[in-house]
Amino acid sequence: MKFRFVSNFIFCFSLLGSANVLLAQETKATEMELEAESYEERGYPKRANLIREKIKRIRKENFQTKNPEPVYIPSNATLTSTNNGSLSFLDGTWEFGFRYMRQYADFRSGKEWALDDGQVASQAGTPYLPRSPIGYQNIRSLPYLMEWEETRKNSNTFSPKISYQHSSKKWGIEYMYLQFFTTRNYFSFGDIGGFQSGYQTDRFMGADHKLIVQIFEDYSHNKKFVWEFGLRIGSLSTNSSQHSQTLGQTGLFRDTIQYVAPSTGFKFVHQFFENYSYELGGDLFFTPVGNLKYRRDSFTSIGGMSRFSGERVVTDEVYSLFSENRIQTTIFGLNITTQVNWAPFQNHKFHLGLQSIQYNWRANESELPGIRALNPESYLAGARDYYLSSAFYEADGGKGRPIRSYHISNLYFGYTYVF
Repeated sequence: MKFRFVSNFIFCFSLLGSANVLLAQETKATEMELEAESYEERGYPKRANLIREKIKRIRKENFQTKNPEPVYIPSNATLTSTNNGSLSFLDGTWEFGFRYMRQYADFRSGKEWALDDGQVASQAGTPYLPRSPIGYQNIRSLPYLMEWEETRKNSNTFSPKISYQHSSKKWGIEYMYLQFFTTRNYFSFGDIGGFQSGYQTDRFMGADHKLIVQIFEDYSHNKKFVWEFGLRIGSLSTNSSQHSQTLGQTGLFRDTIQYVAPSTGFKFVHQFFENYSYELGGDLFFTPVGNLKYRRDSFTSIGGMSRFSGERVVTDEVYSLFSENRIQTTIFGLNITTQVNWAPFQNHKFHLGLQSIQYNWRANESELPGIRALNPESYLAGARDYYLSSAFYEADGGKGRPIRSYHISNLYFGYTYVF
């Protein structure tokens, strides 16, 4: 007990002594400050500065700790970190998101009726040739007086999106994937050589990869322009079939277009209020070096109706008509987008937009197709089929041939996470 009292007394005495020394030193520093001000007023600034340097040393000695703690450095300081809700990686920020699209499609195939063109009517040599608006090689020879159609022009698709913006806010990169499909089923009826009926079905599918470099240009503090340069890589495919029991005909049709098209675009972005913005823009893409491959298989049973003259066939006609080489195809398109953005939180963005895309193409079918046939009669039927189709399609890729087009309208909702 006596020892504890002595130790407490020594501690208090040393603390009081330290306080007295500190008070004395601070008093001396205050007096020196007054002295420095006096020298300044009398026109001796150098002498005043020397005194102030001494004051700094005194106060540094009084108030700086003798055993400073080491500066704490977090263990994850060298790892990728967040900066205002943005993931810093490769000297820029990243966004990952998706779009849920409600699509409406419209397909136009140029000339759909044999009698629309005198050359086609004469070359075809048959009055019942309704043409499907879907698919490249879909010449029909089913009866057409009345039809009952089931068309699904709407589809729901999912579109992922990844974007990167450099820390300079001057350029970035964006990737987006689009997909779409359309179905068409219908029955046809006619009275040509007796009551005739048939069924046709089409499936049209497409996929489009868009990779662009974006250049950002500020117009004002809340408005900017975005220039886009990049590529579209995609494909358009058709799978169709037709069957008529009364005519004794069955056919299968398949075609695929593949392309890599340079694209260029423009977008205007306006931010209003604090968390809202809208975008208006679009892009164009074009390539003359797309390619198309098709295959058309046809079967007409004995006693069935010929696809060309309407006469009954005396033997089975089975043949396959196909492109031996890829057909050069010119593709061009236009994409227009309007989008509203809402960012209620630091890392989250929501989008609501309208999108309109149109694909147009013209194929050069100047090369003769390959023909495989069951017998000489079938081979002759296949040759006549190609001659018939050349009147309907862009057989020579020449001027005046109708282009084919596929138009998609999207109403979409999107979400993006900003790292």
